[in-house]
Amino acid sequence: MFLALLLPLLHPGTPLQTPQKLESAPVQRKVLMIGIDGVRPDALAAAATPNLDLLARQGSLQLEARTTSVTSSGPAWTSILTGARMDLHGVVDNSFEGSAVEAWPTWLERIEKAHPEAFTAAVVQWQPIHEHLTSGKVDLSMPAETGAAVTEGAVALLQNPIQDVSALFLHYDDVDHAGHDKGYGVGIPEYLAAIEMVDTEVGKVLDALRDRESLLFEDWLILVGTDHGGEGTSHGPDTPACRTVFQLASGTGAAGFVWRDDAEVYDFATLALRHMEVDSPVVPTPRTDGWWTWRQSELNQRAASGADARVVFLGDSITQGWEQAGKEVWREHYAPLRAVNLGIGGDRTQHVLWRLRNGNLKNLQPEVVVVMIGTNNSHDDASDTIAAGVQAIVVELQESLPDAEILLLAIFPRGTDRNDNLRQVNAGANRILESWSQPMPQVHWLDINAALLDDDGVLSTDIMPDLLHPNPEGYRIWEAAMSTKLTELLKGNN
Repeated sequence: MFLALLLPLLHPGTPLQTPQKLESAPVQRKVLMIGIDGVRPDALAAAATPNLDLLARQGSLQLEARTTSVTSSGPAWTSILTGARMDLHGVVDNSFEGSAVEAWPTWLERIEKAHPEAFTAAVVQWQPIHEHLTSGKVDLSMPAETGAAVTEGAVALLQNPIQDVSALFLHYDDVDHAGHDKGYGVGIPEYLAAIEMVDTEVGKVLDALRDRESLLFEDWLILVGTDHGGEGTSHGPDTPACRTVFQLASGTGAAGFVWRDDAEVYDFATLALRHMEVDSPVVPTPRTDGWWTWRQSELNQRAASGADARVVFLGDSITQGWEQAGKEVWREHYAPLRAVNLGIGGDRTQHVLWRLRNGNLKNLQPEVVVVMIGTNNSHDDASDTIAAGVQAIVVELQESLPDAEILLLAIFPRGTDRNDNLRQVNAGANRILESWSQPMPQVHWLDINAALLDDDGVLSTDIMPDLLHPNPEGYRIWEAAMSTKLTELLKGNN
């Protein structure tokens, strides 16, 4: 099956015949991303681009994706490479000054950390990418003066018989140069010619990929995208001509993949990391078990019919428990608010992130979103990475529900007492989140953990029988401890 998918893409016209001896051959996952700066999708469609067209025919092309609200290269390429929204990485212009980019690794860095044996590389024409995002953070970062030099570096890496590249990012800047010089648009011959020139360079890169001796034993995900469009001879504002971008996924690693309808540039990092089997609290990831898939679909249906919901609860099994142990309290206090429960047992922050981008918020316009998530991450993740996952969820909510107030709850205590290791991990995440949320607009931190513990910090089985999930009494305590703040937020929206 692997060869049958790969050969028509990289060797057009090759018969679909897969030698039996290769059917069970070990396969190495690899990623190639080609970034082409400043390409309007309508111009891409109008230009003669046989190489990109070939990738699109064997993959998934989205011509109506969105880039960052500030349509400049700094914010956009940072978002493409980190998968983080601007409110997280803090890059708002091309200077990178005052940003938090060091706290949000690129997908290349994450691959490097998860797979130390992998060789990661970047060849970039726009120097700030090298200076701020890749230099010293991947195995090899090469600045290039021209598009041809980018191609030369890429070919050398792909054909290197000694150092086998696992993840490669390329950046071409000549289309954006043409846009600034002559104008962005379908009716600008020089702009279309620049797109066609880069397509020729892409063809040379694909030729080098086709010629790899190990190709038949590799599973390549090929991503192609841009950072922004443009109008006139500039870009930067949040306008359709500047913000609408294209996204292309191809190669065997994209078999059966389809971009979501509201695709955004953040999706590139998600796809690359999922292909390389890198799990992280900040990388939107679906679960594959049948029950979860069913529950996710059910929650999407709730959201679609929940336009009048005043409150939404978002979380894991502790939130889902409002439908079991907490059902009487829910019926009395939250059903009158037409509240919607978006809890799924076993979810981690990465699963909630995926749900938010794949239907859980569709048609919802709540006044308040109650968020309590992270305890399932504590088995494998450190406090700071759990906090980062929760931060990503909060920022995702702010992007999707800009008018909602977010009531961010401290992760509940677990284990018998303060010496419990998982409780300590959660407590560390809570400290980070409390500090981070203080200046955040429309984000309200609330720690009700003291109400669940005795004076010595002991968690009673009379409240949480398994020292994790509340029983009916535990849900009554939760409601009472949250009532004043929730009422205040709801009144503030009247």
